Amino acid sequence: MIRRAQPIRVRPLEPGRIELWCAFLPDLDAERLEEVYAALLTEAERARQRRLRFAEDRRRDLAARVLVRTVLSRYASVPPETWVFGVDARGRPRIVAPQPATPLQFNIAHSGDLVVVGVAPGNPLGVDVEQLARRTDTTRLERYFAPLEIRQMRALPARARRLRFFELWTLKESYLKARGVGLRMPLHSLAFEFPGPGAVRMSLAAAVPDRASRWAFAQFTLRDEYMLAVCAERAGLQPLQLAVHEVVPLGSQRRLAPRLARANGIEAASPAGMAESGS
Repeated sequence: MIRRAQPIRVRPLEPGRIELWCAFLPDLDAERLEEVYAALLTEAERARQRRLRFAEDRRRDLAARVLVRTVLSRYASVPPETWVFGVDARGRPRIVAPQPATPLQFNIAHSGDLVVVGVAPGNPLGVDVEQLARRTDTTRLERYFAPLEIRQMRALPARARRLRFFELWTLKESYLKARGVGLRMPLHSLAFEFPGPGAVRMSLAAAVPDRASRWAFAQFTLRDEYMLAVCAERAGLQPLQLAVHEVVPLGSQRRLAPRLARANGIEAASPAGMAESGS
């Protein structure tokens, strides 16, 4: 019998909505992770945990798996331990069983002490997060960026160039994850530019079998330490609505109000548009 701090209230995810759930590892009680969270995993998942060499990696993997299970159970009457997962033909994580009445797409990202799960009602979705303090190489730009992006970066001072690296990288990763192509798609075949305050625009090389106008983007920072980007397939002419939460799985939660640094086709959801639900 799994004990829960609070019941999980079920609320179907509305069309045209994206929700991000963010868990910071230092906020998670170690004993709770071991004794309660591990009970939600399958035996195969627990075996994978045991194969991870470092305790921090095991903790992060456990938090990510529990966050996915408890988040999905907010939108469907399915106990967290019941979900069965697999990957689709493109390697993206997917729900195998049970199938919720409203199809759900989800994506996972983590960096440093932050784990993020994004959920959308059927729209392909990609989420990326990077800890801004991590080391990176801003001298070998050709490995990661298109000529347009490189020209823009080299025109910036060193400190601004480093920030631009993370801005571009998270946007690229969010798109690649939404498409399910990963690094099989050359990073220089897509380019982002910021044509005005709060604006972002993607362009694709002619050889890429996709339309840039198909996708919506948003980007923001959390705790001044993490850069997040989300990419989702547009659901129509209206902007997608983005809600962001900070949560301790099976414990506390609060709605965040991050200021979007830039967006195209996504806007922050009104706080009045969604009441908080249980744990």
